[in-house]
Amino acid sequence: MGKVLVYIASSLDGFIARRDDDISWLDKFSGDSVDYGYTEFMKNVGNAIMGARTYEQSLLHPERLLTSVKNYIITRRVLKTIPGIDTVFWHDSLSDLVATIKKESDLDIFIVGGGQIISRFIDEGLVDEVRQFIVPVILHDGIPLYSQLTREISLDLIDTVKYQTGIVELRYSLNNEQHQ
Repeated sequence: MGKVLVYIASSLDGFIARRDDDISWLDKFSGDSVDYGYTEFMKNVGNAIMGARTYEQSLLHPERLLTSVKNYIITRRVLKTIPGIDTVFWHDSLSDLVATIKKESDLDIFIVGGGQIISRFIDEGLVDEVRQFIVPVILHDGIPLYSQLTREISLDLIDTVKYQTGIVELRYSLNNEQHQ
């Protein structure tokens, strides 16, 4: 059975974007030479979940669209769809969404973002693993990664990876038994 996974980059001070959704501060760390395990990560991903704001940013930057997986968008609004991309809009419970996806697929579920969505999934004990990439930049202000957590969360370190770009990957499993 697939896992529910977070794979995300943040600044050293915990922001995933500037206030205006700008992530250009990540540009100097991306390129063809290092993909931070993303290609390997995506090999077992069958479904992606994201909030409306993250989805709308992907529509503005088509290179960010996840075309090879089914995309679930958490929203109550009517949003544009792109032909050829399997998109489902969801506004019911997050646990029902995970259960629905797990009935349909044994592949992993990628919680794309943003910070509010990731926080809600973690808060509800629905995430199995977090792969957080700490980027050597201090933004001072922006959109925080874990802005909506309502309690303390215990994590178990699985692995760390230091990349030549200065980025450090922290890989944790979540102790979800405490939440159920």
